[in-house]
Amino acid sequence: MKKSIFTIIIVSLIGIVNACKKEQHPGKVPITDSTVIKPEESVASNIYDSVINNQVRYILAAQMPSGALKDNQESNSRICGYFANISCRALLKKPTADNVAAVKKYMAWYMSKLNGSVNPITGKPEVPGSVYDYFAPAESTKGTYDSVDSYAATFLSLAKELAALSPADKAWVAGYSVQLTLIGSAMEKCIDNSDNSIPIGFTPDDNDGLSIDSYVHGAKYAMDNSEVNEGLKSMIWLQVQVLGGSKTAHFQNLLDVNTSAIESQLWRGNRYNWNDDGSTGASISKWSNFYADATCQLYPGLFGVIDPLSPRANLLYSTFNVNYPAWSNGTIYSGAYPWAVICYAAAVLNDKARVDEYIKHILALNKAGKQKDNWYNAEAAFVILAADKIKNQGNNAIFIPTPVATDPPIDDKGNLALNKTATASSSFNAESLSVDGNLGTRWSTKLATDNEWFKVDLGAIKNISRVDIKWEGAYASDYALQVSTDDVKFITVFATSTSKGGDVSNSFASVNARYVKILLNKGALPYPMSFWEFEVYK
Repeated sequence: MKKSIFTIIIVSLIGIVNACKKEQHPGKVPITDSTVIKPEESVASNIYDSVINNQVRYILAAQMPSGALKDNQESNSRICGYFANISCRALLKKPTADNVAAVKKYMAWYMSKLNGSVNPITGKPEVPGSVYDYFAPAESTKGTYDSVDSYAATFLSLAKELAALSPADKAWVAGYSVQLTLIGSAMEKCIDNSDNSIPIGFTPDDNDGLSIDSYVHGAKYAMDNSEVNEGLKSMIWLQVQVLGGSKTAHFQNLLDVNTSAIESQLWRGNRYNWNDDGSTGASISKWSNFYADATCQLYPGLFGVIDPLSPRANLLYSTFNVNYPAWSNGTIYSGAYPWAVICYAAAVLNDKARVDEYIKHILALNKAGKQKDNWYNAEAAFVILAADKIKNQGNNAIFIPTPVATDPPIDDKGNLALNKTATASSSFNAESLSVDGNLGTRWSTKLATDNEWFKVDLGAIKNISRVDIKWEGAYASDYALQVSTDDVKFITVFATSTSKGGDVSNSFASVNARYVKILLNKGALPYPMSFWEFEVYK
């Protein structure tokens, strides 16, 4: 989800960046009777038990009679295997008989949906053992998914955690050996090695041992590879403990190569590339891009590619907090998606202060009978995992941040919007893709609807007089430019109802502004409106 943890993480986990990774799914989650906090449960032994109880109930309330776990409680909600896998791992942190039964019911549903070698919707070849996204209430599918590698990896990690609970649970997991082997094969099929010929439109087929998200897109994401790395470890455990061990050495080799590839192909000395674009040296990740550039820095430590208590993991998390200091009070930095996976990453590094602040933020909503806007089962899961981690922190040292050297500021003589924080009324592709300076990436609205908006925070008040827009084919014929110093009161500085798209430069009388917004009043074509770059100049 990912294509969003992650998306995820996870995202999620993805972007999302083509927003494939951990796709973000906006929309308010309604509060139902099953999510309202009951009086006797509102005062638990501590904030950790309270939030765990609330979020476990929230996840279970979205389970369908078939076992499928909806993303949220909307009647037509998506059913995403990636989100649900993470949710079930969270349920196992409170392994009551009811919770374990719910997990098994979901796992049986998931394994009943494993794909064959042909996509029944498109008729095209498919990765056997992959799983599509489904949609309530009829559990229909469009024959699509966010990814293959992350879905498979997170399910295998879930299977390992269930099997480790008790001999009876291990025996239950062993009863699905055929399905687990097929899921492991789907994950393996995504790994770029001499056995697999992967798409090369997005990343190179260079047999480097990194995984691609799917054969539809073919991207080697840092988020996905972190999850796959953990999934390979889980598959090794399952081989030894459940599946007979005939392929233990095989999966150990895949793990060793993948770990080495993440280090050699994605690590760039001071941060990870959010994807492998085939370059060797300079980092393409920018801390100013929240998703996927900044968020992906948390995943290697979160999923054990590197030691989460290592100096590197500390530096990456510390730098993340320098750039996004207010996440723990509930501030959202990209679109409307909460990104609760950050709270779990903080817990893994034992940053108790920030985890507690975030949990109290969520509890304040829960005690009022609410959940945070755009709250999905994966968000609930990451909060459960974080609370459980801090509750059981043991003797781990409390997080102490590493001093961070920030990136140099951008020259005011250039594009003031470059790599700044962008938000929008809706997004199919991530907002950051239209302020990244890359004419090969773009933001677009989620649907072909009028009256949308896109906004850039310049980071400080600047004196500006020009906004350049490099439209994609689906441009707005009617739009207006507005500016603000406080993100509350906006004034219009330019407007047109006769736009022809293309590359345009819109000049206006100089004005002080920190926030620059474009109102997309009307689309020229029956497609989501989109531009390659949105540039602001002094």
